[in-house]
Amino acid sequence: MIKSLSIKNFRNFQNKTFSFEKDINFILWDNGSGKSNILEAISILCGNEIFWLDFYNLVNKEEEVFFIESEDNEGNKVSVSYDKINNIKKIAINGKNTSISKQKDFVAKSIVFHPMVMNMMYLSPSLRRDFLDSILSHSYWEYAKLLKSYKDILKNRNKVLKNIKEGKREKKEIIFWNQKFIEIASQIYFYRFELKKYFSKHINSLLIYFDGKISNISFHYITKVDQEKKEESIEGYLIKNLERDIILWNTHIWPHVDDFDIMLDTVSISHFASRGEAKSIILGLKLLETQFIEEKTQKKPILLIDDLLSEIDEKHKNIILSQLNWYQIIISSLWKWEIWNIIKI
Repeated sequence: MIKSLSIKNFRNFQNKTFSFEKDINFILWDNGSGKSNILEAISILCGNEIFWLDFYNLVNKEEEVFFIESEDNEGNKVSVSYDKINNIKKIAINGKNTSISKQKDFVAKSIVFHPMVMNMMYLSPSLRRDFLDSILSHSYWEYAKLLKSYKDILKNRNKVLKNIKEGKREKKEIIFWNQKFIEIASQIYFYRFELKKYFSKHINSLLIYFDGKISNISFHYITKVDQEKKEESIEGYLIKNLERDIILWNTHIWPHVDDFDIMLDTVSISHFASRGEAKSIILGLKLLETQFIEEKTQKKPILLIDDLLSEIDEKHKNIILSQLNWYQIIISSLWKWEIWNIIKI
């Protein structure tokens, strides 16, 4: 857990220190005061970033370098600094410079609950795929490398398809990239199906949010691949659709086009649930993400919740927070429950 956070020249903060309790912490202040910036600093120190911003934009506009540092309950310190003039990022553990990979191994994972994720069932499928890939990258150190390799192979296959269409390459040259694609896509699916299995097994625990209005919640992973015959189904589809891929010089199947849905009885969550109920379900799904990552990494994650309780009624707030009370939670919000630690900026 994080015991304290020090921030210098980070976003709107010039020099600030915050202390946290081991359970639930609320960061309370007006909109635009920098509540989300505190969560972003913690997320960076935990090895991932909330809003995927360039570090250059995180330095206070009047300064050249930002410095952020957290201390845990055992006295260990992790710091990240960035010099925007020289474009230099430094990571240190207990004062000694280290690498990103060692930082990620050392610190607890942070699970980020932010508004875009809470609306992912209504937005682009790419956001839902990113959600799955983020969980797997935090759970398995090798998955992020696989994903990068997959994107590189996909890019190269599409480039060869374009060259074949333009007469610069022979059609037989696609065989090499097909085999590379099949191999890496199959590995991606191994992990995705592990996560699918976990969600499918545990998602009915979210029935608590519906007061008996529905009898079943199910997680549906949407793909054309045969889970039992991954390599064969991928290869067959690549061969069958080669001419179309050449015409459009694009690979139209597999991990980068898959999707998922959450079904309430037999109806999609986006068509059945109210906005408040849908948000509660996604928060529940994030709880399952937290439990999955804890199980795979053997470390308790820190939960960062960015102003997400406004559309949830009092009963659902109590249900959600009671399910999260095994973790350290830091919430930016205008809503509070008086018995927990209140942090005012």
